[in-house]
Amino acid sequence: MYGPVTEAVSNALPAPVERNAVDLGDLRAELETVAHQARDALDQGIPLSCAVADPQFPELVQFHQDLRDALFVELPGDLRSWVEGGVDRADHGAVGFVDALADLARAAGPSDDPSAPLQRALAELLVFEGLRLRLLLAVWGTEDFERLGGEDSDIDAIAWAEVEQLLDDPAMDEQQVRPGLLMYAAARVSVAREAAERASALRISGPDLRERLAMRARLRAALRELRLPESVLLNNALSSLLDEPRMELRELQQARPVALEGMSRQAMDQRVSRGRRALSRTPSEWPRRRKAALYDLLRTPA
Repeated sequence: MYGPVTEAVSNALPAPVERNAVDLGDLRAELETVAHQARDALDQGIPLSCAVADPQFPELVQFHQDLRDALFVELPGDLRSWVEGGVDRADHGAVGFVDALADLARAAGPSDDPSAPLQRALAELLVFEGLRLRLLLAVWGTEDFERLGGEDSDIDAIAWAEVEQLLDDPAMDEQQVRPGLLMYAAARVSVAREAAERASALRISGPDLRERLAMRARLRAALRELRLPESVLLNNALSSLLDEPRMELRELQQARPVALEGMSRQAMDQRVSRGRRALSRTPSEWPRRRKAALYDLLRTPA
């Protein structure tokens, strides 16, 4: 299934990256596997926002998690310079890429080409993921959404709802319409509506719940400032405070390879122990990133 969408993704690798150091065949094969699982989910009537958390689609789940983790990987100098140079050039950056993928998804309608349904599914998935990541960056700019009990999964649901509703809207045919910008604007309205509904419900709740949600939001914001391995390990170690399930370290390592691949059990235990102590001190002593990550360069200012 090496069609227009897989080509668009593989050709969008950052310029500073040496292409002969990246196995494009592996990248395209991975995208094809993800496309098959996305297509299976859609054919079963499962929204992609649910499929990315469904164990019956393991490659899709991993892809979804890896994209989020990739936001927090520290960037080498040449790649950081490339990102910083493109942050303000939306036409050549993420927004333009989402526009192009939306156009490809819309073009991949009924066809005699047997790969067309897979191309459509992959394009829809990537538009969804691009929108979801932009929304996460926006809501992480403050703790407000999380203080109201909002979860990443709520952002996933909002992002998919807008993609599903707007992708084939006839308004997208207008030449001056930017699909990526339109879906993002609509999704931001939906996030605001969700936040207002949660705020209304919390007004009649007890102070204990409001304080617990505020504490959880502060902790999640603090974890986003740490190096990725410490963030993932401490998120797991403090799972009871975050209302999340706790995983065994080997299981966690398999689920979060971008953060933990290649680490020994001893190294992970040591990072958890040091990280716990560091978080009890001033922020200047936290195990913060030594280099900027995409999150640092793209985040929405508070």
